[in-house]
Amino acid sequence: MLIGIIITWYSRMFFYLPNFFSNKRLILIISALILCIFVAHLFDLDSIPAGFFQDESSIAYNAALIAQTGKDEYNISFPIYFKSFGDYKAPIYIYTVALIFKLFGVSEFNSRLASFIFYILALIFTFLLIRIIFKKNFLIEIYILLTFGFLPHFFTISRISFEVISQLASISLVVLLVKLTFHAKTGQIWWFNSLFCGLILGVSLYTYPTGRLLTPLMLISLWVVYFKKKNIQKLALITIGFVATLIPYITFAVNNPGALSARFKVITYLYRDISPTKKISIFLYNYLRYLSPDFLTKYGDGNLRHSTGYGGVIFPITFFLFLIGLIYIFYYRKVFSRFNIFLLINMMVSPIAGSLTANGVPHALRGILLSYYILIFSCYGFQLILSIKRYRSRKIMIICTYIILSLEIIGYTCNYFIDYAPKSIEAMESFNFKNSLQTAIDQSPEEILFAPYFSNEKAHLKFYSYLIKNPHNIPVKIIHLDESVPKLQNRCLLYYTRSESKVSKFPYSFTEFRNEMEMSKIKKFLNIHAPNARTRVRCFK
Repeated sequence: MLIGIIITWYSRMFFYLPNFFSNKRLILIISALILCIFVAHLFDLDSIPAGFFQDESSIAYNAALIAQTGKDEYNISFPIYFKSFGDYKAPIYIYTVALIFKLFGVSEFNSRLASFIFYILALIFTFLLIRIIFKKNFLIEIYILLTFGFLPHFFTISRISFEVISQLASISLVVLLVKLTFHAKTGQIWWFNSLFCGLILGVSLYTYPTGRLLTPLMLISLWVVYFKKKNIQKLALITIGFVATLIPYITFAVNNPGALSARFKVITYLYRDISPTKKISIFLYNYLRYLSPDFLTKYGDGNLRHSTGYGGVIFPITFFLFLIGLIYIFYYRKVFSRFNIFLLINMMVSPIAGSLTANGVPHALRGILLSYYILIFSCYGFQLILSIKRYRSRKIMIICTYIILSLEIIGYTCNYFIDYAPKSIEAMESFNFKNSLQTAIDQSPEEILFAPYFSNEKAHLKFYSYLIKNPHNIPVKIIHLDESVPKLQNRCLLYYTRSESKVSKFPYSFTEFRNEMEMSKIKKFLNIHAPNARTRVRCFK
């Protein structure tokens, strides 16, 4: 509600002259918005979504090992890529989490804090870009802060410990550097901007798997759009910076042939025994789904780890401004520029990597850059509103835009913290694992047996071993319920509720412990019931 009060407060001022705002007022508004963004993103960061997903635990476990020993779980010193279940995880995010763990300790909050830091960096780079493009127009600056600060696509992903958010940060910096390199008067430092742009572009290769395709395509688009005699030196320096960053990538690929493409071969349809025509039709169908209003504004990603189930990945008002922004760019030649062509090409390229996969399409993680470009173009739509000549009509449009945006933000954030929190338990699949493990240890059994439902859930046990107190070093052993019946006397069994039918067959008396989700007073008032915990403990006599 604080967001709504702030927006209502400043939207009333649009009835007066534009010069009503002084610098102090603008600073106050921006500071208040930034405070709201920080509070909303950091509130209950370690508990909403509820439970760590297996990828989060794997990332956090390897980061903890790097922070402590400099080696990953396979005893490799400072690896270029981190071997995980079924794939290799990109290094930038994991090393960032390792640094945070080194400085502030190992915890769920600190693991997800890395996502928030990358998100804030992306917000800063985008804000600076908008200030340059629109010449410090405070109304557009407030719009970008509000929209970027609470856009469902970014908000949801910035609160989970997934490496994709680092791709958003790196690409937003690359776009800013492209603007500075080719369109700003930087004097003698043009060479630094160019080289730095190439280095950051290369770094984006190490942020998320889709970058291995999208990053080279972005470099190609730079050459296509900016190829002029006066730009050759800049393009060459960008390419040199990019190529320099490929050395670790090539080294890893040579020493581990096929490692970086193994996961892609599993999730793509390109290697299936179907005709080329069928593959093309699948690609086009997938591609169009990324661009559809259903994904963008109505339903989002069906996976509740990536979306909340409330609306799409962007706000409807953002999509509307995006559409009129495109019209504005193509209609007015003064606005149509090489930089906008560069943005448009990369926006159209951004869904390609996700469209090459077979399942989970449209996928919010693989399509995160699409929302970034849409957001940039929506600022042009807002600029079109600001260019309306009739003063009264302009005021009404501005106020309506901010009111609609504020209502969409309030609706989304309320849904996220009230309705989505219990829903996220099933999606994250490990709610209260740490408490269940601690409960088992507190019973002082001879041994604790952990029965993962999927093999990759072992990552939870590895990570949470850092967070529980085990003063007597009670051993924890991983078992498989499909094998012979384990020895259970004087032991505690930690298992997932989906294994209940298998566990109930054991002919021993036991005491069961359940760690249910605690509901806040607000949720109780709204009659929201706590879902069942995903993990349970049975201690056998």
